[in-house]
Amino acid sequence: MFVDSPVLGTRQPAEHGALTVLAAGPDSARERVQPVFDAIGRKTIWLGTAGTASRLKLVLNSWVLAVTTGVAETLALARGLDVDPAEFLQAISGGPLDCDYLQTKAAAILADDLSPSFTVELAGKDAELIVAAGRAAGIRLDMAEAIVRRFRRAAELGHAGKDMAATYYASFDDS
Repeated sequence: MFVDSPVLGTRQPAEHGALTVLAAGPDSARERVQPVFDAIGRKTIWLGTAGTASRLKLVLNSWVLAVTTGVAETLALARGLDVDPAEFLQAISGGPLDCDYLQTKAAAILADDLSPSFTVELAGKDAELIVAAGRAAGIRLDMAEAIVRRFRRAAELGHAGKDMAATYYASFDDS
């Protein structure tokens, strides 16, 4: 019996037992594994057959990497155009373009506190998996391919072990 169960969340939610568990496998396994999932997660989303949860995790990671990269590039553009990033954040605050994750990553970049929740190196690996999965499905993922290059550049600039928000530094030749 095999249960596919990646999680959504980083170190802090894991430390608080607040992960989201994506679970897929036979119905007969649910009762047996649910106590483990309850110990590490605040909720479990049961999906279809084994493999379904891992595929959903790739889709979710694609979104996370897109948001993180978008925040990093937007703040880099603000810096380059001599615009106060706080004005950008104020303009979107509370509106349809705002989200907690954007605010969290922007705050980390602006405070230069890139203690890793999920490293540039690991995010880059996930970006490569996303591109490979897209290719295998016959889907062209131009943005994901660009994200792979961006994370590689951030790693080459010495930021591999920092939080993935350090992709911000890939916007500058001297970072």
